[in-house]
Amino acid sequence: MIHLNRVSDAPRLFGSQSPLLSQASVDIPRGRYALLSHTPERHRPLIDILAGLRPPREGVVEHRGRVSWPLGRQGFIRGKASGIRMIEFVCALHGIEPAACIDFVADMITRPEHLHVPMEHWPLYTRQEVSFALALAPDFDVYVIEGAIPFEPCRFTRLWLALFEERLVGRTLILSTYRQQQMADYCIKGLVYERSTLRIDDDLDACIRRFPSRQSRIESVDAADDASSDNNAYGSADF
Repeated sequence: MIHLNRVSDAPRLFGSQSPLLSQASVDIPRGRYALLSHTPERHRPLIDILAGLRPPREGVVEHRGRVSWPLGRQGFIRGKASGIRMIEFVCALHGIEPAACIDFVADMITRPEHLHVPMEHWPLYTRQEVSFALALAPDFDVYVIEGAIPFEPCRFTRLWLALFEERLVGRTLILSTYRQQQMADYCIKGLVYERSTLRIDDDLDACIRRFPSRQSRIESVDAADDASSDNNAYGSADF
């Protein structure tokens, strides 16, 4: 469960400080929620608060259980370290045996040989696959997804979806995506953001109609950056 108690926050968005939450209080019990609003650009800072990535300016956010990092967030997996080193780091944070986790991720992803080279050389699909595969290793109580659940028709998607359905039993999901069908398939209730607060709405279909989905400006910029990165990913590397 996630509990917000009189939370206020005003992060910087697109270069200026913007009110995000004002004395927001809500209990988010175990369940499957689609994060919906008329302002998807605000979903990322909201998820930062919900997932405990940063504290709010005022108020308290309590978590009962372990919360995942935002799966699907562009830029999460980058840098000069190899995939092996990154997996070992995550395992150390969550108390997981690294050898078994490395084998698990290698078995899941399309190109396991990429794990031995710096992440900065990876194509977008490898970064996404590793991020999603690695999230199935820790025993999370709350899964947070920002962007989209894997949907490309490939071996990785089939494996990941089957395992994710098993992991979700009795757990919580918070999904922020512009793909309405994924909201309908995986969520039961709406987690609605409006008037600088959050509330739970039991009528997901009505919420989806009221808040038509669209890709946020942040996601559009990330997609452009990743496309540019992919164009140069293998320029000097031999895999």
